[in-house]
Amino acid sequence: MIASGDGPRAAPALTPAAAEVMQAIHGVDAYAGFQPTRPLDLQGWNGLHPALVQAVEAAKPRLALDVGVWKGQSTAFLAEAMRRVRPDSALVAIDTFLGSHEHWNRDRPDRIMESIGLVHGWPSLYWQFLSNMVLSGHAERVVPLAQTSDNAAVILARLRIRPDLVHIDAAHEYDPVRRDIENYWGLLRPGGILIGDDYPWPGVKKAADEFAAKHGLEMKVENPKWIIRKPA
Repeated sequence: MIASGDGPRAAPALTPAAAEVMQAIHGVDAYAGFQPTRPLDLQGWNGLHPALVQAVEAAKPRLALDVGVWKGQSTAFLAEAMRRVRPDSALVAIDTFLGSHEHWNRDRPDRIMESIGLVHGWPSLYWQFLSNMVLSGHAERVVPLAQTSDNAAVILARLRIRPDLVHIDAAHEYDPVRRDIENYWGLLRPGGILIGDDYPWPGVKKAADEFAAKHGLEMKVENPKWIIRKPA
């Protein structure tokens, strides 16, 4: 447990949009009573790309989704940009927090499996993520949603939660990426921006290229990000 000389931390005061979305999804404040249990660790991949800031500045989102967040590098980066551009905004962070099949590979030379933080066989990424959001000062607008991207899309659709910006960075294989694009494009408000990661991966490139071509949409690529704006 991380100790603080000032005693337990109070739950952050949520932004108006975050309070609204937190209540709709959880019915309670997910940070209430939570104390950071792990040191700040925002290790990740491509989460500090300038295209993310550009997307926030262009969309000026009251609500954004980060789909596939790992420890929250991209989430914190997006949240900081949203703090500047739209202080009342909210960002829903979607992940199973179990790691992908790539992270459950003991043979990888980077020993990535150690980052999952198994405790009695169960990953502890969720607690790392919550700790990171509190310690980085972004818990005020970040709403965690511990779900698969498929289930999260259904949940958000049922709640009529529609974002102005979506960042997709969950899977690398064609079929799940294709589903994520289609599902979250359907949720995205007209005029909103869909930005994805990992364009060099063959499955991601194929899914993104096919979707843009099928719908006659212009896609901008700033490797490894790809960006499509929904027609207003």
